[in-house]
Amino acid sequence: MPQYSRPKEPHINEIEIKRSRFIAHAIPLKHTSELQQLQAQLQLEHNKASHHCLAYILGGPQQPRAAGSSDDGEPTGTAGKPMLNVLLQQKIGDVGVVVTRYFGGTKLGAGGLIRAYGQAVAELIKVLPLEGVETRLELVVDYPYNMEPQIQRLLSQSSIAVVDESFGESVTKQLSILESDYAQVKASLEGLAHLGVVVRRSTP
Repeated sequence: MPQYSRPKEPHINEIEIKRSRFIAHAIPLKHTSELQQLQAQLQLEHNKASHHCLAYILGGPQQPRAAGSSDDGEPTGTAGKPMLNVLLQQKIGDVGVVVTRYFGGTKLGAGGLIRAYGQAVAELIKVLPLEGVETRLELVVDYPYNMEPQIQRLLSQSSIAVVDESFGESVTKQLSILESDYAQVKASLEGLAHLGVVVRRSTP
């Protein structure tokens, strides 16, 4: 079962509230630098806009690798945080969002801004192409060189990816495994302990 959703592709949606325009851009996100580039690009394209607020989540929303937001000059807590809250509530991960605001002449107040920026992201999500992502877990396995063929056969399962590996006195591999397969893979590797295979949880 997918644990969260992420954008399949970039998407834009615009709403208007009391003559203020809120243009929401969402992109699939692997690194925060991609979101900073988007924000800089929008600042050039929309140089008459008053604000370019952002929110992002790297990884799954339940336990993100990183998450954050920026109000870009709006009163503290009235833009980035409500944007981020909507992403978390909708279980959207691996995502960056920038909301560009053109001030329409009517002040919205703090409460109005919170609702407006949250609504801008909520309306964007309604039309945002999404794909399901299942949570992955990591573990590290050490084993003697003569175990390589047997380990490779076990790791040939499609859900297992080798994140890192090193070759010293023994072979060490850091593995990324779909959560649904994790227990079975871990048990299979631990079953080879008598042959010198050592399994341990990966630490961040």
